[in-house]
Amino acid sequence: MITKGAVVDQGRRWQLTSRDLELLGWVGRWRGVTSPQIARGFDLSVKVVERRMRALSELGLVEGRRMLADVPRVHWLTRAGMTAVGIHGDVARPKLAELHHDLAVVDVAHFIERNRRHLVVTEREIRRREPNPAAGHEWRLYDGVEMTAGLGTGGLKFPDLASVRLEEMDVVWAHELERTRKDVPRLTRLMLSYVWSDAVTYVIYWTWPELYDNTMRAAEAANASARELGRGPAAIGVRVWEPSLLDSLESGTA
Repeated sequence: MITKGAVVDQGRRWQLTSRDLELLGWVGRWRGVTSPQIARGFDLSVKVVERRMRALSELGLVEGRRMLADVPRVHWLTRAGMTAVGIHGDVARPKLAELHHDLAVVDVAHFIERNRRHLVVTEREIRRREPNPAAGHEWRLYDGVEMTAGLGTGGLKFPDLASVRLEEMDVVWAHELERTRKDVPRLTRLMLSYVWSDAVTYVIYWTWPELYDNTMRAAEAANASARELGRGPAAIGVRVWEPSLLDSLESGTA
């Protein structure tokens, strides 16, 4: 564990703090996050977050890169950063082709946590708890709640996010964010992978407005198949996702 200070930022001396470990642990939940997202997650100013990210970068615990001109610098953990907070597995780096989706998933998680008051687990956390998906499918969601990754016609499936409410720890929600159009039969098969999971209670597909009708058709088909298979009532819902929903959280109108 790193305990010594480091000289960074034009000679200023930084030392790793408990808050830095919290920041590192949170960054490690994602493939990449921006300073505004970190600031929102911790109720800090963007300026403070950027200063800490520079210090942690000088310590070799995070990397940061401006991947697109219209997107803030994206941060992720190095191997040393993962070790510092006890995270195992491969180092995850953001991929340009998936950047917009991955950053939007972080925003959706913020909305679910604050508007719906859910506890959220990310796809990276799910995969870390499932070291060998081919051999088994159970992972733990907070206080002993177990979930099985989706099986069935869609194959093994890991959601973008999963969540529970504190008052309903046995009710597990899986969340997917749709940013690109898929044909309805393929999307229906993917949705049906959750139908075969006994531990997934509900599934929400968050979709861009222009994809809502297409996603809804797939959900209706999947729910119809679920009823025919005796898998209970309609479990798959569709919600429109727009970044402006985050503004409603800040204004208290969500």
